[in-house]
Amino acid sequence: MSESDSVTNIYTFKDEKTTPDPVFEYSASLLADKVPLVIDNGTYHCRADWATSEQPRLIFKNLVAKQRGKKNQNEVETMIGNDITNVEVVKWVLRSQFDRNIVTLFDIQEQVFDYIFSHLGINSEGSVDHPIVLTEALCNPNYNRQLMSELLFECYHVPQVSYGVDALFSLYYNHPNPADALILDCGYQATHVVPVLSGQVEPSLCRRINIGGGYVDWFLQRLLQLKYPGHVNSITMARVEEMVRDHCRLATDFLTELAMWEKHEYFEKNVHKMQLPMVQVAGTQISSDQQKERRKQQMSRLQEVNTKRRMDKLQADEAELQKLLEVQELILTEDDDTFKSALAEVGLSRVEDLQASVDRLSASIQRAKAKILGQEPAPIEAESKEPSFPLLDIPDEMLTPDQLLLKKRQKILKSAREGRKKALQLQKEKRQKEWEEERKLEDRRKTDFNGWLAEVRSRRQKILDARSARRQKKSDMAKRRTYASQQRMRIISQLAAQPLKKGDNFGQDDSDWDVYKEINRDGGNSDSEAEEDKLEELENLLKEHDPEFQKNLDMGGLSGEFDLAEYYRLHLGVEQI
Repeated sequence: MSESDSVTNIYTFKDEKTTPDPVFEYSASLLADKVPLVIDNGTYHCRADWATSEQPRLIFKNLVAKQRGKKNQNEVETMIGNDITNVEVVKWVLRSQFDRNIVTLFDIQEQVFDYIFSHLGINSEGSVDHPIVLTEALCNPNYNRQLMSELLFECYHVPQVSYGVDALFSLYYNHPNPADALILDCGYQATHVVPVLSGQVEPSLCRRINIGGGYVDWFLQRLLQLKYPGHVNSITMARVEEMVRDHCRLATDFLTELAMWEKHEYFEKNVHKMQLPMVQVAGTQISSDQQKERRKQQMSRLQEVNTKRRMDKLQADEAELQKLLEVQELILTEDDDTFKSALAEVGLSRVEDLQASVDRLSASIQRAKAKILGQEPAPIEAESKEPSFPLLDIPDEMLTPDQLLLKKRQKILKSAREGRKKALQLQKEKRQKEWEEERKLEDRRKTDFNGWLAEVRSRRQKILDARSARRQKKSDMAKRRTYASQQRMRIISQLAAQPLKKGDNFGQDDSDWDVYKEINRDGGNSDSEAEEDKLEELENLLKEHDPEFQKNLDMGGLSGEFDLAEYYRLHLGVEQI
């Protein structure tokens, strides 16, 4: 790790490749003195050398790989230990002589012995004329030891064999005369607890735990592969072993250290960022001016798309409104059957529904025009021709049956026109209030930019939270036994129990429609269009003035900017302990 990287805790993988072991010299003195050969036959590493050496010269992974030759498919190439330069390439054909930590495949063990003897330079014909000290598992079954002895004596004709447990060798080396001791032997495949009483091992009190150091590697590999599914193939066992060896540690107080990782400052200071290999694509780095120009072009294209969408919807709403107004005019000009037929053609059944649709479309059209023009809503224009309703002032006793029917229609039409004016006025006031808020917000941007930016973020977040709450409510309503589902059924049952009143005026008050939001399975998404417009407006402001917001969008690939190096980093946080 370089000095500059120490601040950000970025580390690169060493990806060390093994080099084949050399063939050592077999001196005449070794043969003459019959120097014992010590073999630590571990499940992960095998270490071997003469007893006169301070450190073993042969250290290799206790694995064998057999694969067919590239030129001749009938030939089988056998690689052992450090001859396997890249374990990941041949991991499907790797074999081990161990089942847990017990040797069970003696044909593979024989190949490992051949590798050891040949690289130590032993060239005696037909035998290995040296005593052998060989490690084995604690409480190794007699049958397995018998097969091992048979292999050494009959195949290699060794003169003597001494078996031992590496943990006990270590104890007697570090404490020559131990009285009482408790050994924790942490192996690769298993862990043993070995009590020593009065200098002697008590086999009946020994315990074996089928979890070893290899499980740490396998667990961390699986954990990181789940955390970074895009880098499954890059998180190899060799790299995981390097992380465990160089970047992980034992926690003295696990829960206390785990709580410390919840703090953002502690995480940023102590996280280890492991950099995976990557290929930097040429041309991905662009200047800041190019980035600004690209954002500007994207904003322009986005505004054009939104304007076209609004124009198309505005034209559709105006056509639908014109059709509804034509149906509304039939109240005074046609008979009752013709009016009902026209009402059915537009998908309505009552005059009140017709007026509600007219009011809704009128308000939507006015809001859309103001949005497209980017200006304050125009004042409500007075109708060029004020309709007259002469029959409303005449008592019913003085009218014929046909005139009574016409008077009823005039009354409905007058009520509808008054309701429409009221709705337009309310919409204008609402829009005027929105424009006033926008002015204040713009003034605040000029005087208090940070406060303005925080408020815009807050407004956007409120809209997102409301949308998320509606989606959650919709999901809850689809399930049984949830509070939202039970509340919906309660309201429906109350509505069904209420008697139908003559001349019901339900719907004249805007709050009446909230009941439909309560029982609607969609969770009341009727305001989604206006909400979407508001959300779009706020996001456009953030894109223009908030670099952090734009940076988050860039990470999503909207602007073409992407931190490739960060994408190829593995963050080791709590995984270190």
